[in-house]
Amino acid sequence: MKALAFLMVLMAMVVSAAPSWAEGPEGFFVGGGANLLYVAASGTWSEYDFSVREPLSTEDGGPVGLSWTDKMLLGVKPVAGYKFNEFFALQVGCGLNIPKTSQQQTSESNGVIYYEQGLNIEWQQSNFEVLGIIYPNTELGYYFFGGFDMTWVDTQVTLYENAEYPDANGNTLIGGVYQIENDKVASAGFILGAGLEFASENRNTVVYVSGQYSRSMTDDTFFGTEDFKVDVGGLALMVGLKWYPFSQQ
Repeated sequence: MKALAFLMVLMAMVVSAAPSWAEGPEGFFVGGGANLLYVAASGTWSEYDFSVREPLSTEDGGPVGLSWTDKMLLGVKPVAGYKFNEFFALQVGCGLNIPKTSQQQTSESNGVIYYEQGLNIEWQQSNFEVLGIIYPNTELGYYFFGGFDMTWVDTQVTLYENAEYPDANGNTLIGGVYQIENDKVASAGFILGAGLEFASENRNTVVYVSGQYSRSMTDDTFFGTEDFKVDVGGLALMVGLKWYPFSQQ
């Protein structure tokens, strides 16, 4: 929720600072902005249902997951493209998200020996997208877009075991082991969305806000287990800036 609040405040500041709904510039542009993604993160993993907020456990045969507390990913998205005329543009973007971390832990004690085991998980998600943008009304500044999305997820899992127990002299001994495992998955999907642009008076910059839906299903082996079929797309909000360096003022 803090990530969503941050993006909403940033969006309000940018939109309030935007000078007009005037028709935007044309030609080559570069830019980027803040991106907040609500990840679907659900599907199946082998014979189990998968939901990323569930614990990674198959003891009761229920859904498995990665123990996330929420499904929000906050990051940045550099973009570049070309606006051919007042009605159409092509754009590429690269979403770079802050790694998502989660933890799972179990422990037990018989009054003499304390035993603990668990895992720490880091999920790093990024994507590359190619979009076609259509401007139905050049005076009002709104637009629609759609295109192709390629998503990559790098995951690191640290498994650990710790034990505390007394020796023959009553001193407490501590022992433990840990193991680090890495894996990655990739998926291809599609994007649909809409947004608003606010052109500056000097016709070199455009402030924009947008929302989009993406669906991107993995179909990979994940940590040695077959059939990791999970939607790593979702709903995203973005606010940012485009700069047209060669636009006529």
